Amino acid sequence: MHNIENNKIELKESISLVVGNMIGAGIFMLPVSLSVYGSISIFGWLISGFMALILANIFKRLSIKYPGESGPFYYTEKSFGEFVGFFVIWGYWISILLVNASLAIAITSYSTIFISDQENTKFSLPFAITIIFFIGFLNLRGIKKVGKFQFITSILKVLPLLLTIFISFFVFDLSNFTPINISQETNLEAITITTALTFFAFLGIESATIPADKIKNPEKNIPKATIIGTTLTLFIYLFSSIAIFGIMNPSDIAVSNAPYADAIGIVLGDYGKIIIAIFAIISGVGCLNGWTLLQIEIPKNLSEKRLLGTFFSETNSNGVPYKGVIASTIIVCILIGINYSKDLSNLFTYLILTSTFCTLILYFFISLSEIIIVFQKKKNFSSNYKSLLSGITAFIFSIWMIVGVGYESIISGVILLSLSLPIYIYQKNYAKHK
Repeated sequence: MHNIENNKIELKESISLVVGNMIGAGIFMLPVSLSVYGSISIFGWLISGFMALILANIFKRLSIKYPGESGPFYYTEKSFGEFVGFFVIWGYWISILLVNASLAIAITSYSTIFISDQENTKFSLPFAITIIFFIGFLNLRGIKKVGKFQFITSILKVLPLLLTIFISFFVFDLSNFTPINISQETNLEAITITTALTFFAFLGIESATIPADKIKNPEKNIPKATIIGTTLTLFIYLFSSIAIFGIMNPSDIAVSNAPYADAIGIVLGDYGKIIIAIFAIISGVGCLNGWTLLQIEIPKNLSEKRLLGTFFSETNSNGVPYKGVIASTIIVCILIGINYSKDLSNLFTYLILTSTFCTLILYFFISLSEIIIVFQKKKNFSSNYKSLLSGITAFIFSIWMIVGVGYESIISGVILLSLSLPIYIYQKNYAKHK
């Protein structure tokens, strides 16, 4: 028991898992995607941030209700049954694979500051794949190593965002915020799409609930990590995004491969630009590290429930499902390869919207679970109105965001989600289990 406890992460690492999985290279690339719409995207940040806090509270309550359980699968299974639980967590796993592919793209994009030829697919594709394999190898060393690496990179990654906020006080230009909507879309359409884009940056709210068996005192630390991590992330996102619009004109942001680095470069020159790019790459690598942990934990949990092959639950001497690491790493590399006909910024936008759609399916069912739990407590119905209000708000928001991601990402997401049906049928009826 002593050795098992020593191989678990504590509250600070749990918080860094939440913060680290949300604050990644994505935030450093998002200004490019948002610049098409102008400063109206700030409203997108406010709405998505508010909803992230509501969802964080839902996950907090569920983690208290079901302490020590492996997060989303268990929560949805208890309300809707095993197949829906599998369908939802399958979609969530797909979303993580897409997130990791997008992170590799973002890291590669920031690396073009150092190697200009890397914009050529000939160089950028091998570079992105190398990053994916490096993090996969790190995760093979066990949860303690992953937790320490995540904690260090989580601290380092907020530094360039805080520096951007500080620098903006000296060069803030209000004219960059007008007109508020520079796109051809209506204000409602622009807010919808920017909310969908910015909400991608909050994916990871539930990160601490998934490796529940690897966290010390999960009944206390998981709820704390979820709320603290989400709140810290919201403030950092909001103020750093306002700051970058204050420094750069949207038209300049739109043509940048590394907007935060270019923004700081305006004030501090090439030296500052290089420093920020380094921190952005560290941020992306740290985020990729945290998501890779979840990327291998989910199929492992499903395998232990006999919903995926035993292949995914075979562990090495560090307790890591090494075959799952190898398989999922290869899948991410394939996702990058088959989509690399797009340029870096368009590829990044496509991947994050498809990933967001798959994760929204999880949030859709989680919000329904919250509503169902309230109605099951008939005697205490009046005292649970906050939970009911949170569930209904999150439910409506999920539907709105599903529409907001666009038809291309919806079609891609539906195709990927539909793969869960034959896999579930095979595992329940034909697979042989040891």
